[in-house]
Parts: sequence; C-alpha cells; structure tokens
Amino acid sequence: MKNFFRILAIALAFSVAFSSCSKEQDDEITNTITLRGSTLTINMALYAKYEDYYNFDLDAGGDNGIHGYGGFEASMVGKTTDLKGPFFLSFNPMSGPSIDPVIKSGTVKITEVEKGLHVVVDAVEEGGDIFKINVLAEDETQKVWD
Repeated sequence: MKNFFRILAIALAFSVAFSSCSKEQDDEITNTITLRGSTLTINMALYAKYEDYYNFDLDAGGDNGIHGYGGFEASMVGKTTDLKGPFFLSFNPMSGPSIDPVIKSGTVKITEVEKGLHVVVDAVEEGGDIFKINVLAEDETQKVWD
C-alpha cells in the first residue's frame, strides 16, 4: 500500500510540474516590443519558413505604430543566441525614418511552441536604448485570415 501512495504522489507531482510549466510558458508571452523608449503592443506577428531561413514580420502599436520585417536563420530556433551588431529586423514607423537597431549586447531566444514561435529579445542598442521583443508569432501558411 505504501508503494501505491508513493507512486500516486510521484504521478501527482509530475502532473503539477508539467501543467505549471505549460501555463508558465503561456504567461511569459506578452506580445510587446520596447524600442527607442516606447513600449507597444504587438498586434500581429507572422513567420514563414523557407528551407534554412525564416521570414518574420510584425505590426505593433496600431495606426501610429511600426511594421518590422526581416528574418533569421533556422538554426536559431530552439536556442538562445547572443546578439551584437545589426539586428535581423528593420522597423518602419507610420511616420518618420526607418529604425534599424544596432545591438551593443543582448540575446534572442526563439522557441517552437504549440501555436508558433515564441521570440524573446532582451538587448541594448549601441546608443544605450533598451530593446525588447516578447511575442508569439504565427505561421503565416497556417493562419486563418478573417
């Protein structure tokens, strides 16, 4: 009988651990970008995989927001990569010149999750500005368009 309760306790512990990990992962996604002193809500983020490369687009901040576009190597998915130099996305504000971040230091972590790619950037630009992205991007080939 002791073994039964021991096995039940272990099973319960694993169940709680896995359910909290799954929930925690969902809670970590904020769908925000911090760029040049402004934090904006990301309205849409899409990717498309082409062999060894991912195209990546995002829209943030609504009518007065920005559009980011670019891409990254497929080898970056599933790991944390150090950043330095030109960032892999360029941003076009709805007004004003393009923003092409140059990273002094930081990381990008790209994780494949059930609903797409979770992209987390935590960096500082050469000019000292904080640069962050935390978004769930959808596969544009699987997206259901309204």
